Order: sequence, then C-alpha cells, then structure tokens
Amino acid sequence: MTTTDTVREAARAARALLSDALVGGSPTGSVDECAELLGELQALLDVAAAAQDEAIVALAAVECEWAEDGTVVQVRRARGHVALDAPAVVSGVLNVSAVHAERRVRDAVRRAADAPEGSLVCTGLGGLHGAMRAGRLDAYRAGVVAYELEEVPAEVAETVVSSLSDWFGREDGTHLRRRVRRLLASISPDLLRQRAVRAREASGLRRWVDEPGVDTWLGTFPSEEACRAWAAIDALAQQYVTDGVCERIDRARAKALTDLVTQQATIDLQVVLTTPADAPARPTGIASGAAGDLVPVGTARAGEPMLVQRDWLERAVAATTVTGRDRTGRPRLQPCDTATGAPLDPHGELSTSAYRPGARLVAFVRARDRHCRFPGCTVAARFCDLDHVRTWPLGPTAATNLACLCRRHHRLKQRPGWRAVLHPDASMTWTDPTGRTRTTHPPDQLHPITLTDTGTDPPPTPPGNPSLVLPDGPHSALEHHLEHRGPAEAARRVHITRPRVPMTCAPAPHDHAPRLPRRRDLTASPPF
Repeated sequence: MTTTDTVREAARAARALLSDALVGGSPTGSVDECAELLGELQALLDVAAAAQDEAIVALAAVECEWAEDGTVVQVRRARGHVALDAPAVVSGVLNVSAVHAERRVRDAVRRAADAPEGSLVCTGLGGLHGAMRAGRLDAYRAGVVAYELEEVPAEVAETVVSSLSDWFGREDGTHLRRRVRRLLASISPDLLRQRAVRAREASGLRRWVDEPGVDTWLGTFPSEEACRAWAAIDALAQQYVTDGVCERIDRARAKALTDLVTQQATIDLQVVLTTPADAPARPTGIASGAAGDLVPVGTARAGEPMLVQRDWLERAVAATTVTGRDRTGRPRLQPCDTATGAPLDPHGELSTSAYRPGARLVAFVRARDRHCRFPGCTVAARFCDLDHVRTWPLGPTAATNLACLCRRHHRLKQRPGWRAVLHPDASMTWTDPTGRTRTTHPPDQLHPITLTDTGTDPPPTPPGNPSLVLPDGPHSALEHHLEHRGPAEAARRVHITRPRVPMTCAPAPHDHAPRLPRRRDLTASPPF
C-alpha cells in the first residue's frame, strides 16, 4: 500500500527536477527533439492527473466526526465513499468553483475507485485510470469517454473502454466520443435511445453575464421545436439585414430572438438606487452623463453586474413600477456599506425576535447575497436557505446574522471542523477542517465602474480575434475560396469580384501581399 507521504515526496522531487531543468532558459533542439519533449511532458501530466485522482479518492473517504470527549476525529471509510464536505475541501485546495470541485471528485471516484464486478463502486471505468497512469490518456479525453458512459451499466462500460484502449494514444476527444457512440450503438442501441429521451426531457435555457455589456445564453431544445424556432428567427434576421437594421446576420439573429420573445410578454421593471449608508443627502436619480455610456446594473440573479446604456437606464428609472418607489414618488434607495458596497439594514428595521425572518428581511438578504455565500458556489439566492450564521437564539434573526446557503453548504456548515463568520460589512469568512481560510463578499452595489462614451470608439470589427495573424498570411479571397470551396467555385467568385480582390485577414509584418501570376489555370490544383 503506497502511503501519502511517498507520493507527496515523489511529486515534490519531480517538480523540483523539472523546475531546475528550466533554470537555464527555454529548451532548444530540432523538430523531432522538441516533439519528443512535448510528448514526454504530456505523459508526465497524465500520470500526475492519475495520482491526483488517487489523492482525491483518499481524501473523499475520510469523514470528520465528533468524539465522545467533544474533539473532532477523522474516520476512514471504504474506498469509493464520498464525504459530504469532500468537494468543499477540494475546491479550497485547487482554487476551483464548488461545481467544478464536485465534478472533479465524482470523476476521480468513478475512474480511480473502480472495484470488481458486483461491488457497490463498480463503474467499469478503471481502464481509463490505468491509461492515465501509464501516460497514454489525459484527463480531458478520459472525461469525454466517462461522460459518454455516464449511465451505462458497468459491464458495458468496461467493454467499451477495453475496445478503445488502442486509440487512446492517437485520437482526440471528438473522435473518441464518436467511437464510444458507435460502440454503444452496436452493443446496446437502447442505451443511446434512452439517453436521447433523457436529454430531451432535460432540455432548457441558461443565461450568464459574459463579455462586458453582453449576456450569453445556452439552450438545448428538442430538435423539432428548435427547427421551427430557428426558421422564425432566421426569417426575421434576414429581413433585418435587408432593411439595414443590422449589418451581420449573426447580430441580426440575436436581435430577432430577443424581439420575438419580448413581443410576447409584458415586462415591468423595478429600479432601486444605492447610496452610502453615511451619506448626508439622498440622491433622486442616476448621475448625469452621455447617452451612450455603459452603466453597470445589478439584478436579482447571481453573477456579475450587467452593462446597459445610460439612456435605457434613465427610461427604466422613469418607468419603474410603483413597488420600486418610495411614498414621495422617487425610486427606492438602498443604503450600502461605504467600503464593500454591500446593502445594509443600518437601523435593524427588518430584524425580528422570532426564529423565522419576515418577508421583507428575506427579500433583503436574497437581494444582498444574490447567490450561496460558500466560496465558489453560484446557486442562485432564490434556491438557497436563509441560515442563522450564529445559531438562534444565540444569534439574532437579522441581516447581520443571516446568509444565503444552498442546501448542501447549509449542511456542510454544521459539519465538524467547519467554521463561518459573517462580518458587519457582510463579508463572510470560512475555515475548513484543514485550516484553510477563504472570504466571500456579496456583490458591490455602490461603486459602479461606468464606461464613458468619449466619442473615440473604433468602428466595429468582424467577429473573431484580430490579434491572431496566420503565420503564412496574408491570404486573399481567392486563396480562401481555393482552399475551402474548390477551384470551380473559386473561379466563379473571382470573376464576380474582379478586378480588386478584398483582403480577408490582417496583413502580416511585410510590405506587400504576395500576388498570383496573371495567367493561371483556375481549375487546376491550388498553388499552395
């Protein structure tokens, strides 16, 4: 049985050796030598990932419990057992989100804790762990195969993994995924059909703030519903391009989608303005500025603030519903901590002597926290419990002692070895059984960073990354069509666009783009 100390010292020695080897600078050599070095380093990463899986399995099997004398003791369970707080400890060690940590623990246990057939932890995925330990399979591709075999019986999963063994060293994740599906279709077509039925039932739409000023939507829909919806979106988008409303078809489709949705519903906006808790004056509106300024706006959902145009926000403030205004007709104001920007209840007006908080206090805490207050957890506040950080009645039912916690982390907070403290500025400090300390903060609703419209914005650029320049570029439109559409199609398009061929890529750092000879057989093979 390998001890934890043995593996830890081996990891430290390997890290030190590799670090010392890089002291002299970057390695040099021929293409073959560099390729061989790259392969060896990848094999080292694969072995390290397998060792990390083993460490996670060992960590997850340990339960912290109260002893009779009131001390905390660690009890080791059977291999494959997952303690309730194991993902939380892993998230603190690896500095990853709570969701990622839970997925990491699950994947490690499924691969590395595979037991013989008939046992409770038999998954049939032990072959993936063996290939990783041999340096033939990386964690990403192993995860791709494991995902495809998520709900497959262990004996079928073992057969599929064994059949894929020869391909681990030479195929990427996409091709391995296709092979898994082909194998499943030949072994048990019903498994694929059941998966398709489950996927259709689990279809849905998610949204989050992505790039500054935009949201990202990710939706999965039954194919027949998606076909009809896409036809309606594309038809309206084509009309927008024809009418000049949008220049690009992808932007037109995005606008068509939001327009079709909002035309079918009535939306009432409620705007609440924030102000410092110690401010002598109470503002009545947003600060003045240019109509094109981008202003951050928080929402009741978890995530980063949205960036909206100032003129849209001013119209929303003017049209906000009555519930979002005070008795004088002004938009409702929310005092916030001067340093952290967290909403406060400075006079304790919402607190109560009862155990259960009132509706106004519940709404305040959810609006303040936005999501679960455990580090890295993004469960929305409306799905969370309101936890008394200090147990009631030792701690009051007040905003200074209530925090949003999802059900998992609510239970975890009560586990031996865990400690949470809610500070007056609404920051919350967590200490795990290993002694690691992390602090979470509610969204800052007082110190927005406004992106001012100075009139110097560059013209819009086509989608893509303008910083990426092909090493053998620039390429003309003719070269692009010869590569991607064939000589005949390229000849037809060149005849239309002559005598000037537009550039489709940023110029490379030389003076002139290479020119094709005047007389060239356009139906022949491309000259590159």
